[in-house]
Amino acid sequence: MRFTKVIIINPPSPPGYVANKDSMGGFGQLYPIGATLLPPLDIPYLAGYLVDKGISVEVIEALGENLTKEQLIQRIVNTVDPNGAGRILVTVRTSAPTLDWDLSVCTALKEANRNLVLAIYGPVVSHVLKRLQWEPCLDYILQGEPDETVYELTIGRPEEEVLGIIYRRGETWIASPPRPFLKELDRLPFPKWELLPYQRYTLPKSSITAPVPFLPMLTSRGCPFGCHYCPYPVGQGLPWRYRSPRNVVDEIEHLVKDLGIQYILFRDPMFSLRQKRVIEICNEIQRRGLVFKWKCETRPDCLNEETLRAMAAAGCDGINFGVESAEVEIQANVGRKPISREDIIEIVALCRKLGIKTFCFFIIGLPGDTVQTILETIAFAIRLRANWIQFTAASPFIGTKLRDWAISQGLTSEDEYAYINSHEVTIGNENLTKSQIETLHRFAKFFERYLINRGGILKDDNRKGFLYGGTRSVTNLLTDFSARMIFTLGRSYFERLYARTA
Repeated sequence: MRFTKVIIINPPSPPGYVANKDSMGGFGQLYPIGATLLPPLDIPYLAGYLVDKGISVEVIEALGENLTKEQLIQRIVNTVDPNGAGRILVTVRTSAPTLDWDLSVCTALKEANRNLVLAIYGPVVSHVLKRLQWEPCLDYILQGEPDETVYELTIGRPEEEVLGIIYRRGETWIASPPRPFLKELDRLPFPKWELLPYQRYTLPKSSITAPVPFLPMLTSRGCPFGCHYCPYPVGQGLPWRYRSPRNVVDEIEHLVKDLGIQYILFRDPMFSLRQKRVIEICNEIQRRGLVFKWKCETRPDCLNEETLRAMAAAGCDGINFGVESAEVEIQANVGRKPISREDIIEIVALCRKLGIKTFCFFIIGLPGDTVQTILETIAFAIRLRANWIQFTAASPFIGTKLRDWAISQGLTSEDEYAYINSHEVTIGNENLTKSQIETLHRFAKFFERYLINRGGILKDDNRKGFLYGGTRSVTNLLTDFSARMIFTLGRSYFERLYARTA
């Protein structure tokens, strides 16, 4: 046994932000203070795997525990025996926008106790190896899914035989072969949420009548579509790996009955890739009498009416759809299997009929985008009548083909890995400058924030009552009319503006 204990750390957020390291395929994003807390799912998964193998584990989830950097360091100092610290492995979860901050935490930990053995992991690490290998505080760099890697390190398997690690030999780093993605997900123990402050994870008041306890969950990993802008295939791979319906519902039952969870956010990149499996999951939820609400993410063309009816009957409260662009040519240009406007309108309308809320995502400034295609996308978002929408900016996330394209176009540099989130414009494209895309993105965000989403005001579909329902219906009509009128004026303005600058 090389280590007698493993401490898994989710460091505090960088000052002024809330870090969501689970978003963007685990590459992470930063949000303003007050954003919903969402811990990386690979932390409770890693804890569950090690506990199942009989390893002593402690999780310090600084985000959920609201620990400062100093408090975290003191917690480690108080936990670890200075004379025997070399037998404890401290694993730190990082992400792209928090990388420098997380490394400063690692440096401070090492300075507090030189005997600490530090390992860092997360989907981003394989793409920033030069940056990581500058850091004298690190002992191991873990690539890929960390569960088996950490276990094999802990029990003392020779380092050269442990797949997926880069380790020190004096001043030299030595890399072992990569570890393949786990195919049989049913083999994994359930995430060990009991070691995290899971009671503190609640959905915000803006989307429901009151905060309710929720947790994220994965029923599958990977996405075979491989869109150029998406980091999910980078972090989880292209092959779609899935859990059996019974295994999925066993975990749901544990969350609902044992942990008191009332809402589950399925974090699968492509929840309904196999619709028969989704129907089996929904039928098993009903057979067991499990009562909870849930949301998932998928493509509009991976759902039909039979599947949606089964989902609604099993408690599905909402679906996140990536629409990205109204133009099929722009979709195809970024490696996305195109979906027509008519098909999107049809599936959103069917969700509305079944009482399933829709949240549709759009991207401004993709390769090939022009003023006209962006305006068409904004117009389509208004016409779609989804419950919620979101306009992000085309972001060259590290590891994606979009990043390779941006580098080839001179829009970003090869060593630029840090970003805040996809809500800020970072590049232009071959047709528009960064400044022009920023202006169009602000125009799109106006409709998102003030007219369609309305900051959550009068958006609660679960609230009953004639007065509330009537007021909400009138407000929806007024904001829809206002959005169309303002867009018409804005469209005319932008067409004249960019006609002069073309």
